[in-house]
Amino acid sequence: MEKSKSVYIVSETGKLRKVLLHRPGKELRRITIENKDEFLIDEIVWLKRAIENHDEFANLLRKHGAEIFYFQDCLCDIVQDKNVRSALLDDVLTLETHDVNLNKALKEAVMGMTAKEVAETLIGGLTKKEARAFIGAVKSLTFATASDSSFFLRPLPNLYFQRDPFFFVRSGVVLSAMRFLARQREPLFAKYILQNHPLFEGVEIVFGNEIKNCHPHVIEGGDFLVLNENCVAIGISQRSTAGTIQAIGSRLASVVGIQKVLAVDIPKQRAYMHLDTVFTMVDKDAFTIYPGVHKNMRIWELDFEENGTLRNITESRDFFDCLKKNLQIDRIRSIETGGGDPSEASREQWNDGTNTFAIAPGVVVTYESNEISNKTLRDNGIVVHEINGSELGKGRGGPRCMCMPILRGD
Repeated sequence: MEKSKSVYIVSETGKLRKVLLHRPGKELRRITIENKDEFLIDEIVWLKRAIENHDEFANLLRKHGAEIFYFQDCLCDIVQDKNVRSALLDDVLTLETHDVNLNKALKEAVMGMTAKEVAETLIGGLTKKEARAFIGAVKSLTFATASDSSFFLRPLPNLYFQRDPFFFVRSGVVLSAMRFLARQREPLFAKYILQNHPLFEGVEIVFGNEIKNCHPHVIEGGDFLVLNENCVAIGISQRSTAGTIQAIGSRLASVVGIQKVLAVDIPKQRAYMHLDTVFTMVDKDAFTIYPGVHKNMRIWELDFEENGTLRNITESRDFFDCLKKNLQIDRIRSIETGGGDPSEASREQWNDGTNTFAIAPGVVVTYESNEISNKTLRDNGIVVHEINGSELGKGRGGPRCMCMPILRGD
């Protein structure tokens, strides 16, 4: 595959050039004590401070040379085309599973909005009380039985974790198949943006664009690490399954030419929901890792033919030896969260102490609250830039979770 002019990812640590973010919005105001578990949010987020936290993060990335693109802006751009807007609304309302009359009324109302209002509504959600002002009375059992606070369009409060709904590798992209209902519309919006926005012209969808790639397949971007231009690691986790990983491996080989996949089995717990919550790459030979987790990891090497046929699958006995072999380096620097202290690691893991984001080799962004982990990184020669994540972290995600790199240096 030829390099796209705007998208090219062959590492986790190459100099960050372009990145996609989502600035938190009113979707986070939709979270209440009653619905927070349904929406996968552990605590009520103070939106004003969350926006301040996020702007600090974005400004830091800009300061270090990255060009920022926002997901909501991209969505706004594409829904200016009425044909794209119509098709997207049809797919969104199909997932909402209302009756025909209510879907028709909702579509007519949203079709009449400005592009900015459409993007805000699709991400921020729409309640019955709000919809009534647009659609009036509808011959709909769903409408009649819903309470005023019921969502006719569900909000997407996890969208500021841009790492998960899709992920780039070389000049291709994999659309995720999200584990939980609260996030299943995020890859749909991503697909429409990828197919219709000029920023992503020439980018090929590797996986996720066909019905057979969706449920019961499950894969999320937090489980995907691009180790180098020839090898990726994918976590078998709470959110990604082994069968999906093998299917994606086949497509990576046949579409973008990556023929080696390391499948890493990790504990199936919320605290370790993705591979990048226990293991991230911070330099060419250095990784953060949650203490002791590698002892419970199992790792398989999957080798594929150029046409996507699985040539061989082998379980590796040693996690770090497997990494050294596939990265073609002599040593691995393993940097333990919390300085290796079990109590400190457990405390800081709740605030994503392992979820560092590399903006260049040996240069990372972390939450300032993870004091012990940050000191340990610095003691190991890593340059650490800290941000305030007091509100952002309440969604259980760190700096790496919040961004989707679309262009890095080699």
